Amino acid sequence: MKKILNTLFIIASLGLIAAGVIFLCVSIFDGNETMMPLMISLACILLANLFHVTRMNMDKK
Repeated sequence: MKKILNTLFIIASLGLIAAGVIFLCVSIFDGNETMMPLMISLACILLANLFHVTRMNMDKK
């Protein structure tokens, strides 16, 4: 069970990092001056880091 959760956290973290990078690129290269893609990018990257920290704490136990 622990190995499956570890794998799922890795997949979710990598997916969120990829989504964050995509939204960051949209925010930089889009002609609109809205801040929404930048905020979504920040949220995705923060959530990915939270999953990573959770996975690391799970590995210590």
